[in-house]
Amino acid sequence: MFKTAAVLGAGATGHYMACLLAMNGVEVNFCDDERFADALEAVKKVGFITLRGNNHGTGTPKLVTTDFAEAVKGVELIFVHVPSMRQEEIARRIAPYVEDGQDIILFPGNLGSFVFKKVFEEMGVTAKVTLTEKEGNLGPCRLSMPAEVTVGNPLNRKGKVCSLPARDTAKVLEKLNGIFEYAANQNVFEAAMNTGNVVNHVATTTLSAPQIDRTGDAFSLFKFAFTPSVMKCVEKIAEERKPVIEALGWQVHGEPTGMANKIAHIDEHPEVRIFYEFMDGPNALDHRYLHEDCGCGGAFAVSMAKKLGLEMPTLEAFIKIAGVINGVDYFAEGRTLENLGFTKDMTIEEIFAKVE
Repeated sequence: MFKTAAVLGAGATGHYMACLLAMNGVEVNFCDDERFADALEAVKKVGFITLRGNNHGTGTPKLVTTDFAEAVKGVELIFVHVPSMRQEEIARRIAPYVEDGQDIILFPGNLGSFVFKKVFEEMGVTAKVTLTEKEGNLGPCRLSMPAEVTVGNPLNRKGKVCSLPARDTAKVLEKLNGIFEYAANQNVFEAAMNTGNVVNHVATTTLSAPQIDRTGDAFSLFKFAFTPSVMKCVEKIAEERKPVIEALGWQVHGEPTGMANKIAHIDEHPEVRIFYEFMDGPNALDHRYLHEDCGCGGAFAVSMAKKLGLEMPTLEAFIKIAGVINGVDYFAEGRTLENLGFTKDMTIEEIFAKVE
């Protein structure tokens, strides 16, 4: 088990991870840039981070700072908890300071390991570090007060991770053991193909556009969006994705529409009441629920389907509509196979060989 870590990203999940690790005896350096100075200062002032909701406890980071060099110095693991749109920024901030033997883990991955790899090569990083992606995030949560996180679901210590390349995964799993009970994906693509947020966010957010525009901060996807009509779209996206995953030789992980169905029938599922009540947002359409889930997992899934000669017309249509709303071509700019550097003439076997 590791003893020291940096947690980069001072949003809700960054606070959650910093607290969780500290509660488990890890010396934690908690860091983000000056834009998050108020949130970090609140942790300093209070002296600890509090978890409430479906997890309870307090944890005290050893160091709270806006200095990335100070944050990553000498730590064993570096946990990156930022939306995909910030992954390149974080890679550039830490590139001059990473050290031999450090393991960098992205929560959630969203194929960000390719971004870090590219930045590190561009910036001439010579330190021997590993790049690992978590399938999905640590867990749903929101900052409910300064230095306080409300957690929507009980902590799941299980889950899936994979390194780029995959041969590094076993080493990282050994370090994580003791706090997390993660298992290995075959490669980083297996996680990208199974991300739950593509199923649960893309159609629901796009179809909620008028209400999000009208209500802003008062909007809650999980209270208002999961109607019977919208659930048909959620289920269709999951249905279209299943044969793509199976064609790659994998099984669908878990129940992609499981939480959505519970939310849609909330009176029958009191166990998700905290999630339903407190996981609010998005307050605008210029939001990670579209940028991240269309531009990363969604665009990638459609590009993989096309590589296999399959189609995902419902997901593709929603991604295109979301792109019109946000003025972004998610297929041209997103993390498709082609944009990750895999040419059209490469076979699936050749692509997998590059990441395993």
